Amino acid sequence: MPSSLFASFLASVGVACAAALPSQMKAVQASGTPCEKPDWTCISEKTVEVPRPGAGQMLVAMKGASVNPINVDLVEPLCKPLPFPCSNGTIGNDGSGVVVEMGEDACDGFAVGDEVWMLGGGYAEYAVVPCATAGLKPKELSFVDAGTIPVVGATSLQCLQAAGSPLTNLTVVVTSGQGGTGFMGVQLAKALGASRVVTAATGEGISLMKKLGADTIIDYHKEDLFNALDDDSVDVVFDNLGLPGTADKAMHAIRSGGVFMILFGGNAGKPSDHPKSGVRQVPSCRTKDMGKEELDTLANLFDAGKLQPHTMSPTYGLSEVPQAFNRLLSHGVLGKIAIVPTSTSVEYV
Repeated sequence: MPSSLFASFLASVGVACAAALPSQMKAVQASGTPCEKPDWTCISEKTVEVPRPGAGQMLVAMKGASVNPINVDLVEPLCKPLPFPCSNGTIGNDGSGVVVEMGEDACDGFAVGDEVWMLGGGYAEYAVVPCATAGLKPKELSFVDAGTIPVVGATSLQCLQAAGSPLTNLTVVVTSGQGGTGFMGVQLAKALGASRVVTAATGEGISLMKKLGADTIIDYHKEDLFNALDDDSVDVVFDNLGLPGTADKAMHAIRSGGVFMILFGGNAGKPSDHPKSGVRQVPSCRTKDMGKEELDTLANLFDAGKLQPHTMSPTYGLSEVPQAFNRLLSHGVLGKIAIVPTSTSVEYV
């Protein structure tokens, strides 16, 4: 019997089930001060105490995590002008794993032994996770693949939903298809009903975009994406890259009644000062806190075969987070970079 089912069975008959937990664990922590690449001296692997969950929380043995741009932003020199401080303590903000302990107030829908993925977690062997930001892991995904999806998947889903209407029979542009929000945005646009998906990619990214369902792929090393599109030819633009001036370049291609959406956290992208009549602009398509609702929607789409992961090789261990950060900042990143906190099996007593 799978561990999650066994745990649920024991709970149903009133038998306590808990994981045999160590007192200490490995975690990658930041000092709260910015540091220079490529050495990343402000972050290091440390031995720390295993945290304990409080009310509305659970403790997860981390089996997968990922590198998102925000993880790097919070420790490199860029962190100073941003509206949040440099990271201090364990870093990382999504992942997957196995529930090993519940807090005082049990969380509906979760039990010890469940395989979960979450918005939260971190680069550590164990992490305390709010139950509201976790969901049951897709059955079709490994822990490593599942750990790369929550932030980029939930972000892209929420942004495409911000279009305000179903995407059925619409043409959707994802400005940058190769990265995390891009490879998920292309797939989600198709899964949500778009009849045509347009994106920009180059090199090996072109074949990846074809594999993931993009209908029109512009090689951005050869031609600007919006120069390649006809007037009044698209309905929705998800600007997940956010380069300055993109909104102005895109306006000619968007039909009246269409929408231009910018992902919060882009590279200084902003709405056009002279939008086309009838085109709605969304300055930040992250409209609310992300959590279980988005994760459950994504899990259903993965298990239905409508989405697939794309995890780069190699994966990185906790001691190799600096190398993973440098890989993210290099050229040719396709999909997601995975951190594997531990491969240790979880035993129950």
